[in-house]
Amino acid sequence: MSLMYSRRDFLAGVLATGAISAATMYFAPGGRPLPPVGLKLVTGEDPTGARDLLISIWNQANPRTTLVPDEVTGSTADQRAAMISRATSGNADILNLDIIDLPYFQSKGYITPIELRNVDEFLPATLMTSRLGDPKSTEFWAAPFNTDVGMLFDRSSANPSADDQTLTEIINTLPDRSLRFAGQLEPISSSTQEAFTTNILEHALSQNEQILDDEDGRPAKELELWQAALAPLRTAITKKRVTLCGSEADTTGKFHTQKFVRYMRNWPAQYRELQQLDNPDVKASLIRVRSLPVGILGGQSLALVEKSTQNSRASEFIHFATSEAAQKILASHGLPATHNSAYADTDLRAFIPHLEDMKGAVEKARMRPIHPNYNAFSKALANHTDRLLHKNADLTTQFVEDLQKALG
Repeated sequence: MSLMYSRRDFLAGVLATGAISAATMYFAPGGRPLPPVGLKLVTGEDPTGARDLLISIWNQANPRTTLVPDEVTGSTADQRAAMISRATSGNADILNLDIIDLPYFQSKGYITPIELRNVDEFLPATLMTSRLGDPKSTEFWAAPFNTDVGMLFDRSSANPSADDQTLTEIINTLPDRSLRFAGQLEPISSSTQEAFTTNILEHALSQNEQILDDEDGRPAKELELWQAALAPLRTAITKKRVTLCGSEADTTGKFHTQKFVRYMRNWPAQYRELQQLDNPDVKASLIRVRSLPVGILGGQSLALVEKSTQNSRASEFIHFATSEAAQKILASHGLPATHNSAYADTDLRAFIPHLEDMKGAVEKARMRPIHPNYNAFSKALANHTDRLLHKNADLTTQFVEDLQKALG
């Protein structure tokens, strides 16, 4: 076992011990224990194992309020449909929602507000979607569980002069037919639509930061701005400077096996995947992970189900899962934390060399449109830009009209 893995496992154990002490037992008036319940958490997959570790810690400390994960699989749309079904049928207490889904679930009355503790401990960017885009709102519709942001993986020795390069600058300088840049830019399918949309927006922002409003993520209405913003990416794909990938895991696999791929756009947790693959360049410290000048904010938040009869107990689990100790466990497993304290932890900094860059990337990341009809926006953007990049079809005014129509 490598030193890096030993340190991470040791840290997770230490943090778990501290987290147990933060758990809560429940009593009715008069000191009588409340009846045992099994809270239902509906969530997508978590290959890092961090979520399951937190649930195990909670259940050991709270035998009368255990948590049962209900893991939904399939495409993003499939998971979303499953969560709607569970919420409307009353067969869920907590939803682990992608941040892009919060406005829709709130507009439909599927979730109810939650009171957050120690609000100032959260990175401000992670609270924006919970506030539904209103920075002054004191009402939160979910608690930020883990955040995420697009990062640039660079297979090279140190090259400080390239630290501020945008995606556009990188793909513009790559040799034709080199395939040296890997990203989630394959023609879209139902399972890769959102990854494709996110990559498109990051490339567009690298050329023109006015493509998305910096407060609520609304897209620019001028067709010519979009045409100019996506022209470098179109050229790079046409001239085969880009290795096209579907999912994030597919991208990591190609970056791991194909040495000619120098750059990769991916989420931070994929660094741990490379560690688990025993990637020789990671072991030799030849892969740097650095922030993009402008990335897209991702992440998941824990929301209370409106129809649940256990909101009080469910809230306590959410407070536990978003506490300082729990957030450090998430960080130790490769997921960007939502708490400031995780980024200042000296143990975490010792074996996550890009921890500070990750925090900076989250702080300056842009949000996708915070809107109940976001999925229609994503589908329209993906369909039009798929034709632009892979079918030699220029963007037309219909592109802008479809984006605006989706967002009302």
